[in-house]
Amino acid sequence: MFYLAIKHATMDFLFAPSPALAGCLLHGMVKALPGGGYVLPAGMHPLILVILRGEIRVCRPGGMQPMARFSLCGGTRESLRAWATPGTRILTLAVKPGQLRRIVDFPALTIMDSWADFDDFLTGQERGEAARCQARLAETDDTAGQVQAVMALLSVLHQGRAGGKADIVLPPDGFSLPPAALAARFGLSLRQFERRFRASYGQSLRGLRQQLRCSQLMRFVAGRPSGAGTWADVAARFGYCDQSHLIHDVLRFTGYTPGQLAAGVASDDPAFWPYRVAPHHMTHLFGPSGY
Repeated sequence: MFYLAIKHATMDFLFAPSPALAGCLLHGMVKALPGGGYVLPAGMHPLILVILRGEIRVCRPGGMQPMARFSLCGGTRESLRAWATPGTRILTLAVKPGQLRRIVDFPALTIMDSWADFDDFLTGQERGEAARCQARLAETDDTAGQVQAVMALLSVLHQGRAGGKADIVLPPDGFSLPPAALAARFGLSLRQFERRFRASYGQSLRGLRQQLRCSQLMRFVAGRPSGAGTWADVAARFGYCDQSHLIHDVLRFTGYTPGQLAAGVASDDPAFWPYRVAPHHMTHLFGPSGY
């Protein structure tokens, strides 16, 4: 089995994707939500979200909007307020940078700051496979069987696009290089590189760098060790101009001030469940970049 064995349907767990999908997807997570309101931090990666049981609603300009049972969620540049019924259970899978079009025909830019029901963009045989998957999800409460059904569907989608090329994927040192240097590395003009980068990552290089820095900061704040210094010290450590700059970014990407975030994670407040992820699990779920 490619997923972790589980003994109880109520357990939370992580699982590795099948070898065929490992190039496209990071580890998946099955989690029971505590219910009630919470704030989702901004996320740099497109995400496949499957509601195995229960209901999630997300605050949008027109009011609270229900999530589809099987959704493709784009990256987000701001935090989102959400609400779940008690006992809601979800499966999430982050898509690796530049790999979204090897699963579905959506460039990351198209789905940025939004989400779509899988039924809205699948066609032909794929729609039939999705219907069978959703029927399987509805007929069983066995989590292992549900995970198998989802992975089987994603395998079919990937097989149909296995020959497709990934979008631009930056090398490990890429985020520190000037855009012109990156364009030259890919053999593109600066304008071509910027256009293809946005299609691949959903936003500009400058915007992604800001989000990446805050994501790394969020990981630090969530597990902030004693003796880490003042927030001004932390701001300097992560390359912010000053403490107010740090607070502005953390508010934008998490919905909380740094102090509120640190206190919430340290408390038993269930609304802070998105941040209670062990560092080694965080890497499995989102890669070295974090959220």
